[in-house]
Amino acid sequence: MLKSLCRIAPKCSNALCQRAQSRAFSHDNKRSGFGDIMIEYEPFKDDTEFTVPSYPARINESEEALRARLTYQSRKRGIAENCLILSTFFAEHGPSLSRKNVDHFDILINTVDSDWDLYYWMTGKDYPPPPYDTEVMQMLIEFTQNKDMKDRTQQPE
Repeated sequence: MLKSLCRIAPKCSNALCQRAQSRAFSHDNKRSGFGDIMIEYEPFKDDTEFTVPSYPARINESEEALRARLTYQSRKRGIAENCLILSTFFAEHGPSLSRKNVDHFDILINTVDSDWDLYYWMTGKDYPPPPYDTEVMQMLIEFTQNKDMKDRTQQPE
């Protein structure tokens, strides 16, 4: 409230008002103003490194179970855009993919740290790093361009 009054009367002579003005417009890194609230904080410092657990190899998984699992996992992603792209891709191309490409698809959708990274790679906004730049990724990039203008606004049944 005091800060908003200072905006109306910037030449306020009240000492409390002047102090609020100086804090509100301070370039000190430890102060932040939002509306009428002044917050003093210490910058967050954390040197902790996070590691993503390794993806477990599914050695004895049958071909049928693998494809069923990937059908489910391609539908249940972190962001809706990836759900649509991956589920429609796997419904269309999954049955004809070789076992090697199915394994690459499995690794791709289950080991990428961020769904946004995967989305940017598929849409061509960013280039995939070498471990993920596979034939399946190139198929996904081409699929995402949707040159045939197919309706892919809903996940397949």
